Amino acid sequence: MTAVAPLLATIFGGGGEHRRQRVPSSHELRSCVAGDHHHHHKETELASPDGDPRDAAARPAAEVEDAECECCGMSEECTPSYIAAVRRRFSGRWVCGLCAEAVAEEAAKNGGDRAAALAAHMAVCRRFNGFGRTHPALFQAGAVIGIVRKLSGSPSPRSPKSS
Repeated sequence: MTAVAPLLATIFGGGGEHRRQRVPSSHELRSCVAGDHHHHHKETELASPDGDPRDAAARPAAEVEDAECECCGMSEECTPSYIAAVRRRFSGRWVCGLCAEAVAEEAAKNGGDRAAALAAHMAVCRRFNGFGRTHPALFQAGAVIGIVRKLSGSPSPRSPKSS
């Protein structure tokens, strides 16, 4: 950040004067960012407890595991503590971030019942994984038919007919 300050002072001027602002060239920006990055890199190297930059590279990365979403089947690399937190939040099931957002929206629509929202979302994913992935065109056509039925007000073929 120290390399950026002189550049900003030359661009915007000082003392509250109203001057026309100069747009820096791409070369000035690159050299400024490169200088700041180099300075930041040196600070992080010296931040190791012993002051030896090799210690930072020698430290092991956080342990990660593959976790597979029980809704959509997507796999993510996560730490064991994160996996445990997600399982606590979703009744022992591991749910990816995308499905977690869908469950949260469903729960918000249905009064906050997360268990019912999770069951509903898992049913949708099961239906999609069973039919939608193998026949995407038919799945999309079925979705369009459902939208048309909703808009026209006609009942779905699965609902009982009222006479």
